[in-house]
Amino acid sequence: MNSLGLFTALGAGTLSAGLIGGVLVSIFLSRPSPIKTPVVPEKFKRLRPGQWVLLLGAGVGLPLAAFADPFSGAIIIFLAVAVGYGLQKGPALRQRMDLKKKTLQLAEVFPQTLGMAIQALKTGQTMPQVLDYLSHECPPPLKGELVQICAEMDLGAPAEQALFRMQERYPNFSEWAQFVESYKISRQTGANLTHLLEVLLEGLEEKNRILRKMESATAQAKLSGWMMGLLPVILGTVIFCMDPSMMMPLFTEKAGWAILLLAVVLESIGFLWIRQLLQLEV
Repeated sequence: MNSLGLFTALGAGTLSAGLIGGVLVSIFLSRPSPIKTPVVPEKFKRLRPGQWVLLLGAGVGLPLAAFADPFSGAIIIFLAVAVGYGLQKGPALRQRMDLKKKTLQLAEVFPQTLGMAIQALKTGQTMPQVLDYLSHECPPPLKGELVQICAEMDLGAPAEQALFRMQERYPNFSEWAQFVESYKISRQTGANLTHLLEVLLEGLEEKNRILRKMESATAQAKLSGWMMGLLPVILGTVIFCMDPSMMMPLFTEKAGWAILLLAVVLESIGFLWIRQLLQLEV
């Protein structure tokens, strides 16, 4: 039997065994038990899509690597691990990215909102009145968050507690954390809240000025990083258009697959490394 036939037989056998086993396990679990059984956590009863990919990849790749083609089996296992890890960590990564994007949007409009709060405090308004005013006048997306804070205050929550809850929702929103701390200091020591917020606004404006200067200084380095990352792809495309026979072994030979896989891994490491070096904090 050739390698392709053995691979097909092993894959079909593994898939069939997995499906039959899953059906039998589901039937067994659905039957009522006459005796009390230990409570099984829900995560052990239901596998996630990433775990299914890992199991199927291992079920196909390991027999293939052991009995027929070690290289192809290793490729299948590697792809299964990569896809399974992506499915497993993808939702959490998407949530972190959305939270980071929302935090940046809030930080962008916060200095303008803070200036409006200072002007309202100078007219003699209290913090709940200032928050209600800002919930109608400040720009989005901070406007929606302030509307939620005012709704919590209408339900009986103190202003300090409502402000702190927003700080918990956006733990990386440092500007808001400083605003909450200024309000707490004013409540506990009797300090002038308007003066504290003016000092905070001056610090934020200086921080933004430094950040803009840093962005202009690192723009050339970012462009160089993108060019270094895209240059192998562009060069490979040009060579393929000029002489396809020179590039075809990369896609038809096992050594070419290994070279492409190594190139992708090294390109990813280099891209992440340059990105980490350019992430400056103030």
